[in-house]
Amino acid sequence: MNRRPNRSRTRYDAFSPQHAARFTAATPGDDFFDAPAKKPLARRLALSFFLLFLLLLAVNFAVNQFVHVAREDVPITGLSEVFDGYTLLHISDLKGASFGREQGMLAMALGDSRFDAVLLTGDMVSLHGNAQPLYALIRQLRALNPDAPIYFIPGDDDPPATSTDYFAGGSPFAPWVLGARQLGAQWLTAPQAVVREDQTLWLTTGNHLNLDIDTMQGQFELQYLKALSGGDENEIELATHNLKWLEETRAARQAMTAQDVIVTLTHTPPAESALLRAPYDASDLVLCGHALGGLIRLPGIGPMFIPSSSLPRYGLFPGRSAQYGLSRVGKTQRYVSPGLGTENDDYPFFFFRLFNPPTVTLLTLTPSSL
Repeated sequence: MNRRPNRSRTRYDAFSPQHAARFTAATPGDDFFDAPAKKPLARRLALSFFLLFLLLLAVNFAVNQFVHVAREDVPITGLSEVFDGYTLLHISDLKGASFGREQGMLAMALGDSRFDAVLLTGDMVSLHGNAQPLYALIRQLRALNPDAPIYFIPGDDDPPATSTDYFAGGSPFAPWVLGARQLGAQWLTAPQAVVREDQTLWLTTGNHLNLDIDTMQGQFELQYLKALSGGDENEIELATHNLKWLEETRAARQAMTAQDVIVTLTHTPPAESALLRAPYDASDLVLCGHALGGLIRLPGIGPMFIPSSSLPRYGLFPGRSAQYGLSRVGKTQRYVSPGLGTENDDYPFFFFRLFNPPTVTLLTLTPSSL
């Protein structure tokens, strides 16, 4: 049966030549069917690594805003059971850094951690002399445990603890030392004894153990007499201070016995060979900092660089345990803190910590039969 064409169709019907002509494509060139050019593989890899590097920096920056609390058990030969579990909070190299308002992030990291004494091993103020972060830290530590004594020693980048340059300010002691002492921290100028029943634990420095006391006695007495004749109150105060700590050191060394436990504070880590010689061979535990763990550490490799003539290749890729963490030489344990800050002229091109978070350490003493 024949059907009549639909009279509703117009010349603009979708299949009409007039309609299709409106959409006729231009004749394609020779490159019409070529695949789009891809960026070279090396360029794509470089871009990927760059983006990954930026991501790592962002994550690292976020991680470095928080304080890591490391925990170590330290076996001590001949440790009495009365000191079993005695815990030292070791903090080094604050470098004037702040972790939250009034060091709140540091206090939050410690939380309800138990510790019996706090030991600060130098460079807490550092080159710029900003003592406010140190003061905030001391206040937080006092609030966390009012009964734990806080001892500190200066580091090589701290302003000198005593100097005649301070006389104009009215004291031979550095302002940061006076401020720390006013808040309840104690400058470890002479060995301090912690006595529990039948055993004594000494907190001291390497200088206290190695000092030629008789020679120093004569020098300090001459200094005192000269100060008296000059009548300068600051010089008299400094000379009196020197004679006092020297006499306290003499008395402490005479009181020390082979059964006592000796914990020695020093800022710069002694080489392993030095731990076999005086004064460190008399120590059960040596606490130090200074190296900042190398600032930049690579996973599985360790620090890129720690400037030291006592390390292989003068500190270039010295190994994972170089001046970091707990190690033992003979009967002496050495713990090197990774520290908290970043400011250090020994690392002129490094200005941030990488895979090396700011760290404080809780060191718990345990008996050892070795």
